[in-house]
Amino acid sequence: MSEVFAFHLDRILGLNRTLPSASRKSEFSPGGRPCPLILWDSSLAPASNDTHSSVQLTWGAYQRSLSQKCWLHGRVPRPEWDCPEIHHYEWSKLALFDFLLQIYNRLDPHCCGFRPRKEDACVQNGQRPKCDDQNSARLAHIIQRKHDPRHLVFIDNKGFFDRSEDNLNFKLLEGIKEFPESAISVLKSQHLRQKLLQSLFLDKVYWESQGGRQGIEKLIDVIEQRARILITYINAHGIQVLPMNE
Repeated sequence: MSEVFAFHLDRILGLNRTLPSASRKSEFSPGGRPCPLILWDSSLAPASNDTHSSVQLTWGAYQRSLSQKCWLHGRVPRPEWDCPEIHHYEWSKLALFDFLLQIYNRLDPHCCGFRPRKEDACVQNGQRPKCDDQNSARLAHIIQRKHDPRHLVFIDNKGFFDRSEDNLNFKLLEGIKEFPESAISVLKSQHLRQKLLQSLFLDKVYWESQGGRQGIEKLIDVIEQRARILITYINAHGIQVLPMNE
């Protein structure tokens, strides 16, 4: 159900990278419990079976592409840079989004940046030992549209609200030197909670499934605290906050 919260957070931050998602009760779900209904997009580029990505990228290649600032300001990268088709700013938006929701399955599928639980996919699949060779680790769920290869589409947005503050995955932010001004301004404002409440209230099924306003408020508490931690991280590392309407 975190897919639904992720959709609303994405729109409020002005990223607009997730597929529309809403909660619905279905006779096909166990016990008739609500489930997320996601509007699929047929223009998404086909993904390979191993990483479910339309862009094949290792952690090492990803870090190199960040340092080269691929496609920034219309600059065509040199062949030796081995740049993916993705615009440089897209990674900043993805890292911000994934940090707030602690989504690890894209940038850190082997759970190298935090202490996973035994039920996490990386532990279940025996991937943790691969952290010994992080540069060769393949990113997952990196998806574009066929007609728009410069921009990402955020799918499979499984967030975690129960990740403690001393176990947040800062590896998701590694190599990021700038963040989108519009999203950071929302996080710094006093209106994030109000905007999320107003937006989530429109999805009555999700609202009720989380225990009404009291349950929703607890989820927003987590996002607000992570936003404060992110702002502190930005200030401590001298990260730029820039307009990103490339």
